[in-house]
Amino acid sequence: MVTLDPAEFAITVGFMFFMCWTPGPNTMLCAAHGNRHGWYGSMPLEAGMAVGFFSIAILVGGGVEFVRDNDVLLDAVKYIGAAYMLYLAVHIARAPPIGQSEDHEAVAEKPLGPLAGFLLQFVNPKSWVYFLLLMTEYASRLGEGFPIVVILAATTTVIGVGSVLFWSGAGAVLRRVFADPKSSARVNLGLGLILAFVAIDIAFHEQLYSLF
Repeated sequence: MVTLDPAEFAITVGFMFFMCWTPGPNTMLCAAHGNRHGWYGSMPLEAGMAVGFFSIAILVGGGVEFVRDNDVLLDAVKYIGAAYMLYLAVHIARAPPIGQSEDHEAVAEKPLGPLAGFLLQFVNPKSWVYFLLLMTEYASRLGEGFPIVVILAATTTVIGVGSVLFWSGAGAVLRRVFADPKSSARVNLGLGLILAFVAIDIAFHEQLYSLF
């Protein structure tokens, strides 16, 4: 039976909330997706994200030493993930207002499904950094062994799902408020620009930080 120190677990949960609820690729994508397809229409995407959260947490927890010792792997994930986020940002920003039909296909035109949400986690550098910190710095404070990894993976999945549900709901509210085609186009552009900034920050965080 695993016994957790209440104080250390509370600190760990606080870290989870901070990392999961602050703006990032998942939250900004869900806000944009909720804006375009509604709260219920975003649930398949978020179900895939939930499976991705748990899977990557278990993967990192089970092989944290290997991941930590391979800087090239982490760099590849960072730049591939940033490029994918930028790709999504461009299509979201260029998406036509809700209610208008256009012939061209875009990522934002059709709701994203569970597979997209699942695969997104594996090209999301924030996820890798987050789970590396969680499974090294925080897991060691709570104890040793695989049961600790499972507990943390399950807890962070619940918190992560709550976050993406909130952000897609926020996007859905924007969808109702900005029903006018011109306003809707501006919302899509704004959300796309935010997601693009997240992508740039992922790829060039140190360089951007040095400017301030």
